[in-house]
Amino acid sequence: MKHVTAKKPDLVEFRLEKLHERTQLEEIARKKSFPIIATDRSDRDQQKKREQLYYAAALGFDLIDLEVATADVATVKSMKSEGAEIVLSFHDYSQTPSTDDLAKILKAEKKLGGDIYKLVTTAQLPHDNLTILRFVENEAAKARVVSFAMGSQGVPSRILSPLFGAEFTFASLEENLKTAEGQLSIDELRSAWQILGLQ
Repeated sequence: MKHVTAKKPDLVEFRLEKLHERTQLEEIARKKSFPIIATDRSDRDQQKKREQLYYAAALGFDLIDLEVATADVATVKSMKSEGAEIVLSFHDYSQTPSTDDLAKILKAEKKLGGDIYKLVTTAQLPHDNLTILRFVENEAAKARVVSFAMGSQGVPSRILSPLFGAEFTFASLEENLKTAEGQLSIDELRSAWQILGLQ
C-alpha cells in the first residue's frame, strides 16, 4: 500500500483473484488513501465471486466492477446499498465492434442500473482507436463511460480516452505488473500525457 500511495494514483483497482485471504481485503480498505475498485476476473464460481465483491462493498471499497454478462439488477442494487458505485464491464477480446454495436451494449448495461459503464475492446488496426474515441465522445455527455482498446494497436485509445470524456483509464503500477497487452505503466502514461502537454 505504501508503494501504491507513493505513485499518487487517482484510483486503484484491486484484482480479487490475486488475493487469497479476506484479511487482505480488510487491510486494503482500512489503509486506503485513494478511491479503490474491487474486480474479480477469475473463472471461479459466480456465487463465490459475488460474495467476495459484496464483502468488498461492505468494507468500503468505492467501486465494484461487475461483468455485464453475469450481472443482474438485484445484485447491482444490493451492492449499491452498501455505498459502492457499480462499474458494469463488457470485454471483447477479439475485435472492436462498430460504434452502433457499442451503443447497443451500453444500452444493455444501463438497464442494469450501474453508475459507470466500461466497454473494453481489442484493437486489430490503428483505425479501431478512432472507433473507440468517437464512441466515448458521443456517449460521455450522457453517461459515465470508460472505454478503450486492448492490444498493442490500442495504446492511443488508452492514453487519449479521458480527453474525449472517459471517466478514467487504466495503467499498471509497474512495467512488470501489466495485466493486458497494450497496457502502460502509470509512469509511462504520465510521460505520454506530459509529452502531449496534458499534465
